[in-house]
Amino acid sequence: MQPFIVIRNYREDDELKCQELVRDYIMSFSSKSFFVFCFREITLQFIVITWAIFFIFLGVPLLFCVLTIPGCIFFLFTSTYFSFYAKAVELMRLKPSQSLVAECYEPFIFRCAPNEASYQIFMDNVPYEEAYKNKFRRRIVATISAKNHNAVYNAAWIYRFAIAKNYPLQKIMEPMINLISKNCVNAGYASLECTISEWQENERDFYDDLGFVTRQIYHKQIIGSSLTVMKTQLTYNLRTDDTLQKQN
Repeated sequence: MQPFIVIRNYREDDELKCQELVRDYIMSFSSKSFFVFCFREITLQFIVITWAIFFIFLGVPLLFCVLTIPGCIFFLFTSTYFSFYAKAVELMRLKPSQSLVAECYEPFIFRCAPNEASYQIFMDNVPYEEAYKNKFRRRIVATISAKNHNAVYNAAWIYRFAIAKNYPLQKIMEPMINLISKNCVNAGYASLECTISEWQENERDFYDDLGFVTRQIYHKQIIGSSLTVMKTQLTYNLRTDDTLQKQN
């Protein structure tokens, strides 16, 4: 039996699964962020300053000051982890609006990795009977939502963007983005906005292929102004020539 994925509208009973998916997706970038932060100049400065405080002001022997290195690294790890966790909780609490989910149907005995399997994609309507679908295990592997942007006039904002690990990003998210774009056009929005971090390299390539362009680049604080992460706001113009002609 070939696995398939159904892209459908969000239902209320999907909320817990979507929250878990969003949490796991956000937290998947925490480890990479931590290792990058370890080799930044500010981390070395923090270790040297801590070492100097213990040695000069507290009179700790120089040999024991070496213990400040793992202490600083542990502090950096916990700070990075909880900052990502706070962001995940923030997104989990946001109420979905114009939300879609991708529900994956896989055989109960399925030994193939998701990135190696071939999935059929269906939009809402599945050409299979319910008895046949009951032979598969169901799992929500992607979700996306859009709502009114608070800062950009007449624009929709993509949030709660998440996909399960190892599942094909392009194949699953592209039809979801296209459907979200159509819904936003019908709602009268002029553009579609999203924000990605410097760790989301695959997502950046994905948005570039869809035609998103950079609106602005800024740095968001992680630990005060010492540790920051580069964020990129992307925009996609929904007002095509055909849309303008219909409105006129």
